[in-house]
Amino acid sequence: MSATKGKSSLKIIPIGGLGEIGLNCMMFEYEDEIIVVDCGVMFSDLQMLGVDFMIPDMSYLKAHKDRIKAYVITHGHEDHIGALPFALKSHPAPIYATNFAGKLIESKLAEHEIDAEFETIEPGVPIKFKHFTVTAVSVNHSIVEAMALFIDTPLGKIVFTGDFKMDSSPYYGDPMDPKPFQKAGDEGVLLLMSDSTNVERDGHSLSEERIFHKFEEIFSKPTGLTLVAVFASNIGRIGQVFELAGKLGKKVALLGRSMEQNTRIAHESGYLDNLNSVLISVDAIERYPRKDVIVLSTGSQGEYRSALVRISAGEHKNIKLTEGDLVVMSSKFIPGNEKAIGRMINSLFRQGADVMYESVADIHVSGHANAGELRAMIKMTKPKFFIPVHGEYRHLVKHARLARENGVPKENAVIAVNGDILELTPDRLRITGHVEENRVFIEGESGSDVAKVTIKDRRKVAETGIVFMVLIRNSVSKRVMAGPDILTRGLLEEGTEGDLFEKAKEVVLAIMDDVAALERSKPVDLQEEIRIGLRRYFYSRLGKKPVVMPIVIDL
Repeated sequence: MSATKGKSSLKIIPIGGLGEIGLNCMMFEYEDEIIVVDCGVMFSDLQMLGVDFMIPDMSYLKAHKDRIKAYVITHGHEDHIGALPFALKSHPAPIYATNFAGKLIESKLAEHEIDAEFETIEPGVPIKFKHFTVTAVSVNHSIVEAMALFIDTPLGKIVFTGDFKMDSSPYYGDPMDPKPFQKAGDEGVLLLMSDSTNVERDGHSLSEERIFHKFEEIFSKPTGLTLVAVFASNIGRIGQVFELAGKLGKKVALLGRSMEQNTRIAHESGYLDNLNSVLISVDAIERYPRKDVIVLSTGSQGEYRSALVRISAGEHKNIKLTEGDLVVMSSKFIPGNEKAIGRMINSLFRQGADVMYESVADIHVSGHANAGELRAMIKMTKPKFFIPVHGEYRHLVKHARLARENGVPKENAVIAVNGDILELTPDRLRITGHVEENRVFIEGESGSDVAKVTIKDRRKVAETGIVFMVLIRNSVSKRVMAGPDILTRGLLEEGTEGDLFEKAKEVVLAIMDDVAALERSKPVDLQEEIRIGLRRYFYSRLGKKPVVMPIVIDL
């Protein structure tokens, strides 16, 4: 008789991170218990007007908040921890994270004035819940203390890789040890859930050691200031800059709030040993020869108003680039950001600086496993079932194909998308339903959410402009007392309107006469007639229908 016969099925519900890069959030549910693995954000692009970032739809979590036992965090990247403040407000639970990730989260929660219970994850030390036992296993990634998770359930073992690579020479920590994964495979892995980001890249990802030698070459022969743009979370890359600065007798200045914050937290966590001996303030840069200063900056993705974008526009109060200066963009260009980054690079060249980036110089290596490493993970763990995670839809398809080529039966490699309810038993993995999973748009320091219709309205205004029409009339006689006055924004250049507005006023007055004749004299009726009439008028004159905001005031 099977030891698992009669047991409940295990539900796995992704509400972010499948079919996209970022927004990672995965729920594991067994009977009365839910554990949430990661809870991240996705940063917006230029099409999301006014939106700073997106978080997963947490409707399911809110509806089952009494069953949530933990948030287990694989590492400290924003796309894995950034949504925690919003989750904890409505459905709190203890947070399990490594020392460094925990400090990043604590700092983030402090900004939102949220208290939380923390438990520190130690690699190899089991965390026991009622139905789940979670054991973290160290992996390599572009942030320190990244973890895979071995999740033991009543039905069998799940291996959740998190974001990982197999680096033979990481800057911090040890190379990823294959033995725990091999041991799990020998004992039996029911399900492997593996990072799909770089499945399209053949072979093995490059080691972080490669960057150290390239940086040393670059830093050894500057003629001016060197600025290195890097993700503030990439403590290994930042550590290399600090080590080389000390070795070459240079100083390091930090630009960007997240760069300053993460560097401080990393130092407090035992990294960046020589920070105090080489770090200077941005205000102190002018006291040193430019060739002896390295600036670490955020803004590698061309983010609006980031430090590097302001430098590229010549608008930064402390740093002005000149001929002989060098900008090293040591990060991947995230899909969707290419145009913004391209504009920024062109502006940096206009400032007189030279710019190095991934496509022209070996100054970045990925933190994600290539296809060769993904294949090795499948062969080590020998899973019965497989779900590709963390990637766009084509990545998931190709990763599932890779699993089928390496021993996973075709029907056992299941491609899921956000909101799918996957039910796992010892003998079957299938999609049985779907939960609501609309992204939530967040803007501003208040962290307020933005409705989709608001985004649609903003896009419409951006595309076609807006027209305001105001008039005042007598509430009894319905005669116009003042106006109509017309004001536009984003419609046409000031001073080029010609007779456009005068003719528009005639359209409004004609509509008023028609409405009065029809005895539809309520302001709301009049405003709708004016809105339709002005849209038609502007379309006939300009070829586009602006957003029209008519205001009729009865006195």
